[in-house]
Parts: sequence; structure tokens; C-alpha cells
Amino acid sequence: MPAGLAERIVAYHEDGAAWLDELPRLVSRCAERWELSVLDAYEPGGDASWVAPARRRTGELAVLQITVPSAAMSDQVVALRAWGGRGAVELFEYDETVRASLLECCVPGDHASELATAEADEVAAAVLPQLWAASPPDAMPLLGEMCRFRSRVMAGRAESSPENAVAYLEASRLYGSLPASAPRTVLLHGDFHRRNVLRSSRGWLAVDPGPWLGDPSFDVACFLQHDMDDPATIARADRLSERLDLDPVRTRQWLFAVAVQAASWFLTVGDEAQHRAIMTVASRLEDE
Repeated sequence: MPAGLAERIVAYHEDGAAWLDELPRLVSRCAERWELSVLDAYEPGGDASWVAPARRRTGELAVLQITVPSAAMSDQVVALRAWGGRGAVELFEYDETVRASLLECCVPGDHASELATAEADEVAAAVLPQLWAASPPDAMPLLGEMCRFRSRVMAGRAESSPENAVAYLEASRLYGSLPASAPRTVLLHGDFHRRNVLRSSRGWLAVDPGPWLGDPSFDVACFLQHDMDDPATIARADRLSERLDLDPVRTRQWLFAVAVQAASWFLTVGDEAQHRAIMTVASRLEDE
């Protein structure tokens, strides 16, 4: 068990403790069913699943992921099947009863976060169109469902932070209006940040999606949101919009919404410096 994973599972999931007790049996079941030699779990792990490399009977490396009970897991499986290995890791097997996936292993597996920003943007411009080209599955939830929740969150934070109320309320408004006005709807990765894009023998591939159906500009905003303490990110947003044939104004609006939301979270945990840095750059998205 990776250090800290058990604590996060218990903290974030109501049935986390019971799931952890059952986990060794689930791993054994998958190893037997799929004829796997399971290796040490990846460190530090996430907060919703146990993930480890595993060697298949053929000698090929794969990744075994067993997830805490969640509706989002079934959405991830649907998306991976829709992509069929195009722009994303391939799904080899899935056991719905234990929420276990056997996935393509990316080798060498380094993240796009290790690249210079210009190189990372080239990767995004190559991977995202492959994901968006998939036929949207009928059962996939709409981006607007999640955005309605985020809109309410930002409106609530505006009430508790009057000095930031104008920006917070604008983020709330954008979350409410952007999904309905999208010029096209695609299958989104939904969590397309640089650590979720890995180098493989087949090229760069997306992993760990949180998929929705919605506006492709949202994925670009997700890709850039962790760099919103750098003013150069605004020009990157415009260049990526041009490369991907997106409306740069919409991309900026999405980036404003997700960046201000991220900044508001930093304020809730007491990181005022990071809050100010992000808010300073976000304000320029509307000014320039």
C-alpha cells in the first residue's frame, strides 16, 4: 500500500475503510482471472484507486487499477472504449463487479509535466484532436451537470469573500452559461492536465480521464490551469486555440472560470500568495 493512500481513501470515501479491507482479495481475484504477476503499487498513488504494474502471461506489462466504488469509474470505462487506444491508453479488460481495469502500460511513462511549456503544448495539440474525434457515447454525462455544481460553489465563495466577489461571481456566471452555448459537443477527457499525459512506445497518451460531453475549450483550460501563476499562459491559450481551431475568447473564458476556482481553493487552505498570483493573471484574461 503506497504511503498515505489508505489515509486518503478513508478520508475521502464513506466506505473507504471497508474497501481497503477487501482490497487484497480483489487484487488476488484479478491476478488469477487475468493471469497476472502483480508488482509493487505505484507511489504515491491517487485518492480513489489502487494502481500497480502487472506482467501478463505473454510477458507484456500492463497496469492494474482497482477503484473505490464510484459512478465516475463506469464513465471512464465508457470513454476508454470509445477512444479505443486513439490518443489514450488502451483498455484491455474490465471487471465491473470489483471495478478493476487492466490497462496499457506506458513505457517509458514520463509525464508531459516534465517538458518545457512549448513542447507540452505541442503534445496537447497532437493528443486532444484524437480524443475529440471519438463518437460521443450516449450514456456519458454532460459537462453542464458538473458546471452547475461549480457555479453554486463559486457563488457561495463570493458571499464569504467580499473582496473577491466580483471575480468569483463572474466565474460562477461563466460556469452557468458556457456549457449551453458551446458551438460543438465532443467527448472530453475532463482532467487533461500534464501529469495525465504519458509518453509510451506509441507516442503520447492520455490517462485517468474524468470524461464529459461538452465544449472542447474546457479541455484546453484544464491543460493550462496549473500554469495560471505565469502571465505567459495567456498567450499559450491563444496559440492552442488557433492550433485546435477553437474560439480563443471561449478558451479564455473557460480558463478564467477554472483558474479563479483554483485560486479560491488556495484561499480556503490559507495559501494567500498562490491565490494572489493566480488571480493577478486571471484578471488579465479579460483585460487583454
